[in-house]
This record gives sequence, C-alpha cells and structure tokens, in this order.
Amino acid sequence: MNLYANAVPVNIHDVRTAKENTRRHQTPQHTVLIVELVVFTDGWINYQSSFYFISSEWKSWTESRRYCTERGADLIIINNREEQDFVKKISANANVWIGLTDSDVEGRWKWVDGTNMTSSFWDPREPNGGRRENCALTYSPGWADYPCSDLFLWICEKSSLK
Repeated sequence: MNLYANAVPVNIHDVRTAKENTRRHQTPQHTVLIVELVVFTDGWINYQSSFYFISSEWKSWTESRRYCTERGADLIIINNREEQDFVKKISANANVWIGLTDSDVEGRWKWVDGTNMTSSFWDPREPNGGRRENCALTYSPGWADYPCSDLFLWICEKSSLK
C-alpha cells in the first residue's frame, strides 16, 4: 500500500470539523474519513515506516532539533527522491530545516543520526556558505545551507516501527 498517494497536508481545523460532522451525521462515509484522518489529529503524518511532523512556528536548527528529540523524534533524514518529493508536498515548498549539518567538519555533511549524506538534492548553487552556513534546509529548488541560528519551519521524523 502506497501511503504517499493518500498523504496530503491537512489543517488541524479541517480534522476537528470532520470529527464534529461525523458525530452529528453518523454515516459509513464519515466513519471511513475519520479512520483515514486519525493519524493527523496530533499533527503527525504517517508515510511509509515513519511519522512526520511539520511545524507551524519558526525556530533555529538547534531549537528545532530539541523540539523533535523531546518528542522521541529527530529532524528529518531524507533517504531518497520519493521522500524528498513527499517533504516538498507536506511542506507546500516552504523553507524547512532538515537533519543535515556540517558543523563537525566543514564540507562533510552528516545526518543527525551520524550517518554520512549519500544522496543529496542540493540546489545547483548550494552548498555555498562555507563556515558561516552549517545547517541544511529544503526549499523549492532543492537543499541549501544556512546559518544554524536563522529561524525556519522544520520537520521531525520518527519511526512508526518502534
């Protein structure tokens, strides 16, 4: 089953409205709708073997990562083109922090789990920040490096297999 085909950004207000309407009009169609939306009610979206949370507030890379780890997650690790496309879809092409940094060794990009970056989706002009820009974000054309202290939205990821 490909959950990507069914995963769409959902406003939490829409979920609450759907739940309220279902309570008022108990029909099989509404019941199915709630089953499909239940993964969205706390802000997390299930896709493949992970749950994703896209923020609605701006934080630095470090603050964003702290937010994720306090919830048993971490900043997203993008493993392939399909996941990159999924991220672009759920973020509506907004600039969002991802779990990639070269803070330890300049030019050696590593994911938050310590693994080396193997596939990348850098904008052709990136990375270009040298020692000033050590954290990565994804935006419409691809990835870019930015100062870790800049404020952006972010995406957390946690395994749904735990």
